[in-house]
Amino acid sequence: MKLLLIVDDEPELLLSIKSGFEHNGRFRILTAENGRDALDLLDRNKVDLVVTDLRMPVMDGIELLSVMSESFPEVPHIVMTAFGAPLIEKQLKRAGTIEVLEKPLDIDALEQAVSRALDVHEEQSRSLSGLALSSFLQLVAMEEKTVHIKVFHPCGKNGSLFFRQGELIDAEVDQLIGDEAALEMLAWENARVSMKEFPSPAPGTRMQSELLPLLFTAAKREEEHGGEDLSNPLEAARLELSRQDETHHNKQTMRQTALTTTLTGGIMGLKDLLKKMADELDGVLVIQVTGMDGITLALHNPSGTDVEAFSAKFAMVMKLVEKSVESLKGLGELEENLVQTKNAWILTRFITPQHYIGIAVSREGTLGNVRLIGQHYIEHIRKLLVKPE
Repeated sequence: MKLLLIVDDEPELLLSIKSGFEHNGRFRILTAENGRDALDLLDRNKVDLVVTDLRMPVMDGIELLSVMSESFPEVPHIVMTAFGAPLIEKQLKRAGTIEVLEKPLDIDALEQAVSRALDVHEEQSRSLSGLALSSFLQLVAMEEKTVHIKVFHPCGKNGSLFFRQGELIDAEVDQLIGDEAALEMLAWENARVSMKEFPSPAPGTRMQSELLPLLFTAAKREEEHGGEDLSNPLEAARLELSRQDETHHNKQTMRQTALTTTLTGGIMGLKDLLKKMADELDGVLVIQVTGMDGITLALHNPSGTDVEAFSAKFAMVMKLVEKSVESLKGLGELEENLVQTKNAWILTRFITPQHYIGIAVSREGTLGNVRLIGQHYIEHIRKLLVKPE
């Protein structure tokens, strides 16, 4: 069995993940609610993989990964976060993160990601390391080998180089082929390699340059990018997280000021409030406030969704889920329900015992942002429902 360590400051999520993995006899689960507790568990257990959140009290995920890189470099890791951004993901993968998952998590998707990460790490562990890729390729050329070389990036992706009697005849990685694919792999830091049997039939030649000119071009590109600070990707990820926090705080302050002014003046109705809420979200399909009787009180519907069906069906869904949760003693009252479809996320949350808000966003939307903005507006919507205009 593989021992997984899940690190997150939400006890409910840890319980959900642990329960979701119970059926799989391949894994055993340890949990920690912050980075410091996670390091204690790493000291006392032979952990095969760490899955960690980024924002946590006591010790956050960035600091945990930094300590792990020094004290537990052999342990691979996955990051899960509700506040992802392309720059953060890029820096995390440069630091060795195998995969970055967006919260809220689908347990099946997490299980598949864990399996992929363990398989990748196992294959990388069997590969060669400690020798620069350029030096290794020159040895292959000197010995006139006919071989298929797999090259592994620390983040888990890989590419292939094909040699016939010491001549580089083909290269491929992602959508790149030939010279550009070879140059992409030569730029990877801390790459690992393994050798496989040459495929049959042998691939044709797709290279425009021989190996030595490619090595010179790769060295020149590295020199040209030498001014860029690539020394500490985790610190770069931390700075981007801090920038996100500051931006969010500023937006929240401005939003609070604007809403307080308009609500005090009594000039903003419920429909206007939903429209203002939608303006702060990406990919909104529909937002509505609905009673548990299925009657819509207010609506903002930029996508032209069939609202009558949406209202009636989700009022029924909320009732069914609420009854199901009530039957599970000790879990507390239902607050939120999330439905995932092929093209959308549908988030429903109680405002009062008789009313709920439904927010449908495209799958390109960020659920963490939907939750944050939704929670902020719900209190103002509740005031309008309790004391209608």
